[in-house]
Amino acid sequence: MMKLSDATMGLLKNFANINQNILIEEGQKIRTMSTMKNILASAGVTETFPRSVGIYDLNEFLGVLSMAKDADIQFEDSHMTVSSGKTRIKYMYSDPSILTVPPQTFNAPDIDVEFNVDKEVLQNILKASAVMQLPDIVIADGGVIVTDLKNTTSNDYSVELSTTISDTTHRCHFKADNLKMLPGSYHVRVASSANVSQWVGEVADYWIAMEATGD
Repeated sequence: MMKLSDATMGLLKNFANINQNILIEEGQKIRTMSTMKNILASAGVTETFPRSVGIYDLNEFLGVLSMAKDADIQFEDSHMTVSSGKTRIKYMYSDPSILTVPPQTFNAPDIDVEFNVDKEVLQNILKASAVMQLPDIVIADGGVIVTDLKNTTSNDYSVELSTTISDTTHRCHFKADNLKMLPGSYHVRVASSANVSQWVGEVADYWIAMEATGD
């Protein structure tokens, strides 16, 4: 029997924003990858999963867990049993072959740019992107600009970073829709040659592809 902690539930809700399906592998790490393969996320959890579990619709699964207060989960050969008091729910596993599964090995590219983005800054730039309908986030010269690079008359939102960027000559361009991290502060490590970034947080790590800057 296993209970999922609030922290693990929050992590799964976040991962559902990246991909609606997931293969939770045996052990204490949960990983997911977007269908476009431009976001890879991983996090350690306190629970130890006794077997690999394929879930086709993660939001549906989280809804099932919400139907059973303080649920116990029993992992069977073909399904899991979610129980709470007199309630029993049978939930079938999905075949891993129909799921988007991260690669077993990942060779991290060489990092050449590093900087920090604190929780408040991340929250504000994502809010600005949503409210002002601006799709592009550019980090350079010690600050962040939220804008629409395809519109020469675009509104924009800018904010300074509290820490310096190790290479101020490099512009890091992200699509706001790809920044699906848990709320929090992150240390960002950029591999400019591969046009990819690693966002290292207290709870989870995210590898996120960057956009071409046109430099």
